[in-house]
Amino acid sequence: MHRLSGQDASFLYTETPTVLMHTLKVQIFESNYQREDFDALMERLRAALEIVPMLRQRVMFVPLNLHHPVLVDDPEFDLDSHVYRAALPEPGGMRELHDMVSQIVCHRLDRSRPMWELWILTGLEHDRVAVVHKIHHCLADGAATVRYLSRLFEQQANIQSPPLPPAPWQPEPLPGSRRLLWDAMRDHIDKDIRNFPAFLGILWQAGKRLLAFHRDVGSPTVARLANRPPRTRFNHALSSRRSFTTRQLPLKDVKDVAHTLGGSVNDMVLALSASAIREYLLFHGDLPVEPLCTAIPVSADEPGSKRESGNLTTYLPTCLWTNIADAGERFRAIQSATRLGKQELDLLGKTTFIQLMHFLPPLFSLWKTNFKQRRRQPDKENYKPMTNVIISNVPGPAEKVTGNYGTLVDIYSMGPLVEGCGLNITVWSYAGNLNFSLMGCKKAVPDIERLADGLSDAMVELQKACAEQQDSPAGSIRAEPTR
Repeated sequence: MHRLSGQDASFLYTETPTVLMHTLKVQIFESNYQREDFDALMERLRAALEIVPMLRQRVMFVPLNLHHPVLVDDPEFDLDSHVYRAALPEPGGMRELHDMVSQIVCHRLDRSRPMWELWILTGLEHDRVAVVHKIHHCLADGAATVRYLSRLFEQQANIQSPPLPPAPWQPEPLPGSRRLLWDAMRDHIDKDIRNFPAFLGILWQAGKRLLAFHRDVGSPTVARLANRPPRTRFNHALSSRRSFTTRQLPLKDVKDVAHTLGGSVNDMVLALSASAIREYLLFHGDLPVEPLCTAIPVSADEPGSKRESGNLTTYLPTCLWTNIADAGERFRAIQSATRLGKQELDLLGKTTFIQLMHFLPPLFSLWKTNFKQRRRQPDKENYKPMTNVIISNVPGPAEKVTGNYGTLVDIYSMGPLVEGCGLNITVWSYAGNLNFSLMGCKKAVPDIERLADGLSDAMVELQKACAEQQDSPAGSIRAEPTR
């Protein structure tokens, strides 16, 4: 039995029939799919269950919500109930794949069993197969998912030695209410009460540093709390329907522009997204005078971490400066704001917010979610969001990976939407490309293809800004970009 951290559990507390807190990884393989391939994959998955035990664990809530939920062995675990197959309609292009993924993401995972699914989608053009991993965010964040998927794929990639037959699995008995309550009280006494005074000291010092930073240079967090960003068509109560699409840009081109402008790949991801969002809102006549803001997930793992489950993610708030028309000027403004946000995050400490979430009572978090859903706050006229859009950037393998199941041609990732924020842009680099995944609430973004098309236009816009900078007297001064 394993107790979820406060951050892990928060993804359960905030989930509603319309706020779906699972993530997706879409892997596209170059493979002549045969029935034997599926049988081999199932054997590899059975062997991998020993490596990633959370895949056969389910969530159990503590009576009266006196502590965070726990993960326990599911005695009725059945691998066949988690793996699905479907064929894409002709012609099997990316549009058909996007439509299928949009349908897969719309359905809430069943909490009475391990909260993950794996979909095998055949019929993709060019003799390709798509494998869609759907997993609840309470089980793993992006960094952990990368690691456990890598281990699953390594199992498949060992061509010379087939997987060993798994040992018979003996699940632990499901705990009763008394056991859940007893363990909750014990954890509170042995861990939480003992650690709480030290955490208060950490929080006090972080607050002092934040206020000092705000006095000296201006804190993005304090500014956000004092003056929330404007509301757009993205910032309403969510429906359960989702729209999904992908786009791809050559990573070398992105790095070249970042190098010339003296920025990083992260700066480019934000600038490209900001430009596409700006043009989309201009088309719909919904671009605010004030700049839009974003929240960027940032891993709080130590260097060299091998964590394969759970969440250890903090958020970096920054401004997208969508009110600036010039692409080069907007890039520099984003770069400056992001640098300031990183300085603030270093002062606060990446784990401070994560620790705070652990000490928040579950009853408070559940009450807050129910209150928002019941009153549909984001639909009220005076609603102001904390953030307009979620944008994340994850570095992936630099070279293509090949295994028994074929060559991994591309990988796309998709994070969840939160109430009042109906657009998520998740970017993964892989094998020389920058892969954009865009997911929106279909009510807020019914024409997500139009929004995605703006990314290539944004790239052209930034390349022009590069040419103008190179032609200027200061054009020879460049900084080496970092990710």
